[in-house]
Amino acid sequence: MDDKIARSISVLIYQKIGARMRSSNYSSEVRQGFAFWFENYNRSNGPIFSIRPSGLKRHIVSLKFGAYAAPCIEHIRAHATPEAYLLANALVAQLEQNYDVKINGSDITNCVVSLDFRLQVIRSYVNQHDSTHIRKTAELIMIPMIAAIAELIGYEDLTMPVNETIIEGVLSQSLIRKRERNPRNRLLCLSIHGELCDTCGLDPKAIYGSELGSILEVHHIEPLSEAKSPKAYDPKTDLIPLCPNCHRAIHKRKPAFTPIEMKELLEKS
Repeated sequence: MDDKIARSISVLIYQKIGARMRSSNYSSEVRQGFAFWFENYNRSNGPIFSIRPSGLKRHIVSLKFGAYAAPCIEHIRAHATPEAYLLANALVAQLEQNYDVKINGSDITNCVVSLDFRLQVIRSYVNQHDSTHIRKTAELIMIPMIAAIAELIGYEDLTMPVNETIIEGVLSQSLIRKRERNPRNRLLCLSIHGELCDTCGLDPKAIYGSELGSILEVHHIEPLSEAKSPKAYDPKTDLIPLCPNCHRAIHKRKPAFTPIEMKELLEKS
């Protein structure tokens, strides 16, 4: 049963954010927990994510780095972009809105990633050993945590073909599509805005049920090619969820319709 829970969580992680994980069970006295790490690392040379029961009705989700993870830390310091840090911090900030979050044992949110780095999030009022509750804790807390570190490490997902990035204008559009298709951006976008279409209000789960999964897409409000001057990209404010119909409709014009303009069109129809 425990192996099935761990495997199902690994599948869920891949479906949500495109990260392939390995896992193991571990026991502390009578308590059973689960540990996960990226497939291309082992438990000692990369980040380790865990879920364990605590108290009577709590799950503790933790992140730490293995004893030999110094090269991983150096890779993050050398290659993580400001945009990656922005997205990673935004994912953690979303967790802080709903859960008790501790970084290195304190409420400080801007700690430097190091071998001593510890991130701990507590979810209360759960059935500790129920597989459904464990999976839900992984979905709500551990997956955003993994997404934040995956962004800093630089996992690439659904990148555009190389030949689409030759011309400056096409490069901008490629960056937009990359952001829209990045599952970690999508995770944050839906976490902030909810799983409703921002323009027509469609609730896919109400129509298709929850088993199908969300069909909402992510839209970049201001394409880089249309910006009058360089601006910092903020996934919290620059991305919105749209249903496939509205997403296609909003791009039927160049420059693209704004969300407000699309809402006005829908009101007139």
